[in-house]
Amino acid sequence: MFCILVKISINQFIVSAKKETNLSIGYFGGMDVLRFICATGVIFHHATLTLKDKGVATHAESIHRFSGSFFLDVFFIISGFLISLILMKEYETGTFSLKNFFMRRIIRIWPLYFLAVIVRIWLIPSINGMSPTMIKENLLYACTFSINFQLLFNEVVKTYTILWSICIEEHIYLLLPFLLLLFKHKFRSVSYFLIATGFISWLYFIGVPSKGNYSSAYFVSSSYFYYFGIGMLLACIQNGKFPGKKLEQTIFKPVTQAIVFLIFFGFVFNGWGSHRTLVSTLIITGLFGGYLVWASTQESFLFKLKPKLSRYMGNISYAMYVTHIITIGLAIAFFKKKEIHFSEAAFGWGLPILATVLCMVLSTILYYAFERPILKLKKKFTTVKNKE
Repeated sequence: MFCILVKISINQFIVSAKKETNLSIGYFGGMDVLRFICATGVIFHHATLTLKDKGVATHAESIHRFSGSFFLDVFFIISGFLISLILMKEYETGTFSLKNFFMRRIIRIWPLYFLAVIVRIWLIPSINGMSPTMIKENLLYACTFSINFQLLFNEVVKTYTILWSICIEEHIYLLLPFLLLLFKHKFRSVSYFLIATGFISWLYFIGVPSKGNYSSAYFVSSSYFYYFGIGMLLACIQNGKFPGKKLEQTIFKPVTQAIVFLIFFGFVFNGWGSHRTLVSTLIITGLFGGYLVWASTQESFLFKLKPKLSRYMGNISYAMYVTHIITIGLAIAFFKKKEIHFSEAAFGWGLPILATVLCMVLSTILYYAFERPILKLKKKFTTVKNKE
């Protein structure tokens, strides 16, 4: 009898452990597609902007002038949503671990980030004859995740600056667990704090010039609390900690989505003209970005695709963001070599499309050959699953 009781107890413990390790927030296929859309939007923005800086003016540049910053903001909303939802589940089940949280973020972000640092900030500049002093300075900022501060405080920055937003994301992750502790794990209160702090940060720093003549608001970490906080607020709604779930039945009907997308993508792609204030821009980008991310969690999401394709698009999106400046350069070099004559169709749209295709190819190779083997290590530090 004793042996039977012990066996039953052991089996119950095993079942309980399995339940604990099989916790999941569910898979949002639409959100993976949205990630890919955001990465593509950033490529088009930077491709047309790069052409403008080289003296090749296109009408497409005016269309994508503000879209890059919007799609970057949406990335922060997505991060705020997913990270907060996972943390909520961990706190509810008593499985949260500060070590596990930081290890998951390190495994997800650091390998590709530091690969880019090695290649683009150390190896290529060394080959091209950049001074060792400047290389060391760039490496110092990159390795301390402070490239955004380098952009703020240095007059001339010759480095792979695209990594600045990843640095800001790391700052948020470093601060987040301690904010949750300060607010006694009340996610709703933390989301209000982040949104308010971020909004004030934009208003305060927008008029403060940086050494490189940028507006400081774009590179101050606290500005992006605003978008991360919106994502956290959406996670509160998703988890039932805030009223709003019933709204999904009405505001995400396909016809409603189509109307909202038509109107507000017009704003994103500069269809409303240049008559916009900072406050109105923050409100509109926050509301529309939040709507997009919330819509991407729905079965009715207009951009939702088959799970296999969605996963693929989501998997390569991070690498696309990190490497797209390289493929834009390759696309421009190809156009020069072929001596393609200027036309709006070729340079305004053909070149960004070529850069996107090249980026997808490079990112696919990087994901399957480099990222995925490393990401398997996350399982050791995961109790609440998201994708697999």
